[in-house]
Amino acid sequence: MSAIKTISLIGAGRVAHHLGVEFQNRGLEVVSLYGRDREEAEALAQKLGINYMAKIDGRINADLIVLAVSDDAVGKVARQLSEDNKALVVHTSGAVPMNVIPSYFRRGVFYPLQSFSFDKKVVWENVPFCIEAENDEDVNALGVLAERISRKVHLLNSEQRKALHLAAVFANNFANLMFEYAEELLEEAEIDRTILHPLVLETANKLLMQTAAESQTGPAKRGDLETIKSHQALLKEGSSLRKIYDILTREIYERSEHDEKL
Repeated sequence: MSAIKTISLIGAGRVAHHLGVEFQNRGLEVVSLYGRDREEAEALAQKLGINYMAKIDGRINADLIVLAVSDDAVGKVARQLSEDNKALVVHTSGAVPMNVIPSYFRRGVFYPLQSFSFDKKVVWENVPFCIEAENDEDVNALGVLAERISRKVHLLNSEQRKALHLAAVFANNFANLMFEYAEELLEEAEIDRTILHPLVLETANKLLMQTAAESQTGPAKRGDLETIKSHQALLKEGSSLRKIYDILTREIYERSEHDEKL
């Protein structure tokens, strides 16, 4: 296909919001938008200065249809689209395979690896885009589109993208839960949570320079059993936090290959 110039957005959530604005910023024409929540979709359509579609079962005149919907809705929404659509149909999910989009469409994936919030500006040039399609022409078109937005474009198949999404859950969602636990511990001790910010930033910066294994520090890494015992004493026996502490401490300790058994 020729270069993608016109885009229709299906969805009006965080991903659709940020992508729609960025598409326009990059000189692309977002021609229409549909969202399940009419009020939310109309608000985004007004912000973009485009038409709000009341339904999606007719032919959509665009080069690309982007399904920026929840993972469990991708297949269902794709099947609502008219078979008359000639556009390339892509979804933006990390965990959903490309083939949930019916095979009678030209189909693909346009997945931005990022956590989105409505009120936080996205630095798009640093956001990895993972693309996939069934033929070289569509892969190239998605690649050109992604390169208009980001400096980091990766061609990954559905299985690779699923593994990436799982890795992202560990690196982002699970790590964020650890920060939440840390904040609760500080609140209980009446310590301002911002005291950890320099440490958090230093930890993240280290990962830009070396592997996580090389960056690991702390009592379990050192084999400091006395400190570990003192930490355990602070945590209620049988509590979720104590269980998590014990599991992660044992994992780090064993990966560090200490002679003494934990």
